[in-house]
Amino acid sequence: MTKSSFSTLNRAALLGSALAGSLALAASSAFAQDLTISGFMEFEAHYGENYDLEDSEVDSLDFATDGRLNFDYSNATKSGLAWGMHLELDLQGSDDAGIQLPGDVVDGDAVEFNDGYVFVNSALGNIKMGDTGDAAGTSNQLNVPILPLGAIERDHFSVLEAEQVFYANSFYGVDFEASVDDDSNWSVGVSYAAPMGPVMVALGLTAQDQALAGSLGASIGGLSAGVNYAMEEFGASSEYIAAGIGYDMGALHLGLGVETEIAHMMVVGETYTSNVFAGATYELADGLTLGAAIGSLDNDSVWNWNGANTAREISAITSVKVEF
Repeated sequence: MTKSSFSTLNRAALLGSALAGSLALAASSAFAQDLTISGFMEFEAHYGENYDLEDSEVDSLDFATDGRLNFDYSNATKSGLAWGMHLELDLQGSDDAGIQLPGDVVDGDAVEFNDGYVFVNSALGNIKMGDTGDAAGTSNQLNVPILPLGAIERDHFSVLEAEQVFYANSFYGVDFEASVDDDSNWSVGVSYAAPMGPVMVALGLTAQDQALAGSLGASIGGLSAGVNYAMEEFGASSEYIAAGIGYDMGALHLGLGVETEIAHMMVVGETYTSNVFAGATYELADGLTLGAAIGSLDNDSVWNWNGANTAREISAITSVKVEF
């Protein structure tokens, strides 16, 4: 072999090694992209009866559809940096037959984009920007798997705008969240869950300017129970409390809950809303669920100029839900 041929072979080997090293480096920092589409479509039959409307009974039956498409895109490097976006397309439809009780779910058909945000996740925490929802550590404790129209189902009060900058992280098992909107309204949430013997206990706290909320939940086996409280003093003042118990038997979920909200209005008076619900869902097959619930709604108001009013309703729902 000549000297020239040997040099040529060496250069080829070195070039091959450099190319292999470059490919390995590129592979080590390669992006991992993912696009997921999920959602559901639900057919609902709502029934309501108001037996305190001008001393007469009024009832209504309303068929409705409620659906959602979720679009989730994510990209990540092996170094741990991840980014992406989330977007929801809500689809709702109901007949447009004028004023009914408890009222149409929507007035005709509606298609809306909601909860759209971008996110960047790293070892320093998770940041979301857009329609993120408030930072909150509390959760509603009605423990009813499906609720009819008229349910409040509140876990905290809020005056924040939909578009926010949102930060989340965990420290020593404590989940921490904070968000702020473009008017400098802020929200902070803290939550913690840990076993106490055979019982799993979950605590939550949400704080905003002139608003505070807390929740306590406990579960053992398939049995869960809890209570949550929220108050605000944005304009006048309002208070909300809910408690419930649920049982999960695999495909069958049962729940019973009660909630009360009191609104103290500085000039006109006060309103008292007390609701009781019972509901159940049954998963016939993977992604196919039947649901039914009934609620007793009691809305009492005390006005400073014309005394007291009472509005009581029975609200019920049955549904067929398909998820993917």
